[in-house]
Amino acid sequence: MLTAHPYRYLLVAILSLVVAVTWTYVTKHMYDYNLPFASMFGVSVFPAVAWTLALVAGYFIVESIVKHVGAKHPLVQFIVVVGAYAVAVIIAETVGYHLLGIHNIGTSQYVGLPLCDCLHAPIWMQIGYFSLGPLHWLLVKMIIVTSNLWYFSIRSDKIV
Repeated sequence: MLTAHPYRYLLVAILSLVVAVTWTYVTKHMYDYNLPFASMFGVSVFPAVAWTLALVAGYFIVESIVKHVGAKHPLVQFIVVVGAYAVAVIIAETVGYHLLGIHNIGTSQYVGLPLCDCLHAPIWMQIGYFSLGPLHWLLVKMIIVTSNLWYFSIRSDKIV
């Protein structure tokens, strides 16, 4: 079972929302689905919500994988994170495209990934899909480390 400070859940959720909305806003011209999804301010709500939920779930799943593998060194942790998110993106995109029938017709002219025939998008967008999870994980870790340094620097009784 995952145990984390309640503020960590809040941090992960807020940061997931910020990353997801930023990505969706920057790439809004690329999203046009075959299904009628709501939009706000010219931005499709579906990818923003999907990315937010994926980043929240992904963070805690990846954290449990990192702990289960016993990765202590930050570089090894990051390699595990990149691998886990890559697998998750491919599975999510394959299920969404082939099983749920969700097609982004805004990028349908692009070739999908080999073998899974999913993630039909330009290369820069495919790179973005595979980068968002690790980027989010790094941002959370940086904020946690920075806040711990700040917390302990003002609490001299806690410095060992």
